[in-house]
Amino acid sequence: MMFEIKSLCESDYGFAVELANTMNWHMAAEDFTFMDSLEPGGCFLLSDDTKPAGIATCISYGKIGWFGNLIVSENCRKKGAGSALVTHAINYLHQKDVETIGLYAYPYLVPFYSKLGFSADIDFSVLHNPALSAINAKSLPPISRSELSAIVSFDRVFFGGNREKLLQSIILDPYNASCYISQDNQILGYVAATVYEKTAWIGPLICQPQRPDIAATLVNSVLNKLTTKHVYTVIPKNSTLSTLFFSAGFSEDFSVTRMFLGPTSTKNCIYLTESLERG
Repeated sequence: MMFEIKSLCESDYGFAVELANTMNWHMAAEDFTFMDSLEPGGCFLLSDDTKPAGIATCISYGKIGWFGNLIVSENCRKKGAGSALVTHAINYLHQKDVETIGLYAYPYLVPFYSKLGFSADIDFSVLHNPALSAINAKSLPPISRSELSAIVSFDRVFFGGNREKLLQSIILDPYNASCYISQDNQILGYVAATVYEKTAWIGPLICQPQRPDIAATLVNSVLNKLTTKHVYTVIPKNSTLSTLFFSAGFSEDFSVTRMFLGPTSTKNCIYLTESLERG
């Protein structure tokens, strides 16, 4: 087979959505528009003799990059198409001076990514609650534009890369939810949630590791804004927040393994992912 890889164009979104949703990812064209706005040229289309056959996405945050969606048409699997897409994304990110690339892998794909140089880090649980009940929680201030710079700096310390463009797009959207806690003009933790008509995704959350009480207050505050919605989040399996989410009616859908290519630069903290696609 002759594979060709190019940047995904708007005219390719229909194919990308159809292919992605064979995996029950519930994606829409707007998801690829959003990815392209964050990382122009970071979505890829693989063709097999001019016929579209696969997609992949990635994003750069300075020295940190993240590899996201990867799916190949069934008739091209186990023929090198997936490896070609991952290698193309790795080269793209390295050309942008990315030193470490992360991803979340389904368990059955860990050996595949390991062969491409990625090393397993820790396991995460994808949790959901189909109809969140009301929660009695302390009201916290939302993150406004005036706090955004401090939030981005705080996030960079623990995540290891500059997620300013991503955080700005989530936090400043009036339909989304966010809050933070500070003391003596120092950020102790923050959380944001992307809110849709009937669903919501909690994350990112970053909180200092020695303050699980702060993290719990942040989560409860944002949960209080998502009553009745179908809510998702991704949480490390050893997280101090696990009991809180399970007590709030969440259950595990499936697990993934975080993997890195290059030196691991994330620091110890209490953490919820922004998404499986973007870290």
